[in-house]
Amino acid sequence: MNKKTWVFTALGIGFAIAIMSMAIAIYFGYTYAYRTETDMFTVKLFGLPIYELTRSGKKYVGESIGINMGGICGICMVVSIIVVKIIHIVRHR
Repeated sequence: MNKKTWVFTALGIGFAIAIMSMAIAIYFGYTYAYRTETDMFTVKLFGLPIYELTRSGKKYVGESIGINMGGICGICMVVSIIVVKIIHIVRHR
């Protein structure tokens, strides 16, 4: 696998992991909000607020915190590049 291919693959894997992690966190945030019937709830991932849930009648309305979601995506993408690079180095020793 050439360098360009593995970099793009690692970036894609990191992005997918970030999106899946945020989706799961938001799902559990909605579950918690409906179970506790709180007026407002902030979904956090790795200590960063990523989603605000606000009660509107009997339903919850969600609003993303885009800058933090983007930061988490960026962190996951960088970590995946580092992990893939370490695996590549270990394999070729």
